[in-house]
Amino acid sequence: MFGVVGVMEATLLDVLDDWQWDSAWGWDFPAMAMTATRIGRPDLAVDALLTDTPRNTYSAVGHHPQFDSLLPLYNPANGGLLAAVSLMAAGWDSADTDTDCPGFPRDGGWQVQHEGFTVWP
Repeated sequence: MFGVVGVMEATLLDVLDDWQWDSAWGWDFPAMAMTATRIGRPDLAVDALLTDTPRNTYSAVGHHPQFDSLLPLYNPANGGLLAAVSLMAAGWDSADTDTDCPGFPRDGGWQVQHEGFTVWP
């Protein structure tokens, strides 16, 4: 048996491999990032937020449009991005308390500083 984390990782990897990105919604990318963060895969968290697809774009003022600007402002995606980054930076109650920024890779490629984020439950 995989256990909960193993099942979640297998599910996330399957989604990342097989998802039809042209049918994704803007909140899908932050949801994947939060899942990856909670299962200890910060590499996948960052990859999810940076997925290069028209459904994962932001305008110069930070708005997330959907459907070729039919919806010029799509708040669930904006809120999802903010939520994902806060989880990735602050962590959560049951996370390893010695690990700051658990949602960002520790391969030397990221230097993250944050302040004011609340640890998630």
